[in-house]
Amino acid sequence: MPLGLQLRLSLLFTAFLYLGPFLAGLGGHPWPVVPPFVALFTLWTMVMRPAHWPADPAGWREPEAVIRAAATVALQGGLVLLLLAVGRGTAGLLPGPVAIEISLPLTLALLSIPFSRLTLEPERLAFAHGYLDEVPEELAVELEGQRADRLVAPFFRLPDETDEAELMARLVALAPAVTSAALLDALDRGLAEARDGSLAARRALILQATSVAAADTCPGRAEPVRALRVAGSDRGLLHLLTLRLQDLLEQRPQAEPDCPSIAALRAAATHATALDRMGLRRGSSRAA
Repeated sequence: MPLGLQLRLSLLFTAFLYLGPFLAGLGGHPWPVVPPFVALFTLWTMVMRPAHWPADPAGWREPEAVIRAAATVALQGGLVLLLLAVGRGTAGLLPGPVAIEISLPLTLALLSIPFSRLTLEPERLAFAHGYLDEVPEELAVELEGQRADRLVAPFFRLPDETDEAELMARLVALAPAVTSAALLDALDRGLAEARDGSLAARRALILQATSVAAADTCPGRAEPVRALRVAGSDRGLLHLLTLRLQDLLEQRPQAEPDCPSIAALRAAATHATALDRMGLRRGSSRAA
């Protein structure tokens, strides 16, 4: 699930937490309901923001940890009181009393805790709110992939006749924003989901996969082999791939293990020729 969607769902379930004391105030429930809500709000911070609390019993011996915990509880208490007061104030503006059983607000607040945790991991929430200085590796890969998907989206809207110079200019412009590996993966994902030929995007992938930058930063990933798969049986794309491979190997002979073999290229070209001939014969038969 994308991080953006996880954050939106997390906000929704967090709203349930805040809705609890508001509804309690709206229902005119007395102030003794405050401690249960403070406990639930505090429990939410323990589950979703564990960094605010000592990780082990020894941590509670540190005065800073105790002060930080006390401040967190006090903050949650103030928030509950504010929401309860807003609810009471809203009830005062209504023409009559609002009948709300206390079980409903408490249940909403309670359910927000497991739902929030299932929706979004604490480290992702911490990163989203700027509490983490360092992004976990798995999250960093996911975020880079999502950014790459957004960056390559314009390639799938380009006309089929877009020339190589423009495609190269666009690829070079993306270089500071995304790695070659993420860019190629994003183009490949887009092509797998595309319903049309996406010829410009396929050519862009071939150009990037056979670039010196990809050879230098993606050794062992066999990106030119992926380019051959993307070229398929398109004679124009196979011709482009062959020319690009010749140029790449002249500049980076060490990239040869990542490149398709001559036999694989010949087999793809032969297959493309056979398909072309079959198409011509079918066309002739229909004409006759």
